[in-house]
Amino acid sequence: MSDKNTETAAILAFFAGAALAAGAALLLTPKTGREVREKLGDVTEDAVGKIRSAVREAKYKVAPKAKDEPGDIEGGSCWI
Repeated sequence: MSDKNTETAAILAFFAGAALAAGAALLLTPKTGREVREKLGDVTEDAVGKIRSAVREAKYKVAPKAKDEPGDIEGGSCWI
């Protein structure tokens, strides 16, 4: 269970770092304020679309497993 949490944290840290780097790159470019705001708006809309798509895909993958009975969970090394 701890390995899965570590893996998830690493993935989230990677995407958070990528988002911060992209934001810094946009803000440090020699463009006018209007151009930067337009670019940030476009990037934000794109990111929101990708996040919504990923959430829909995750729901699609998880929903059938959530309908199974609690005793039908496969994998993992934890015994409860």
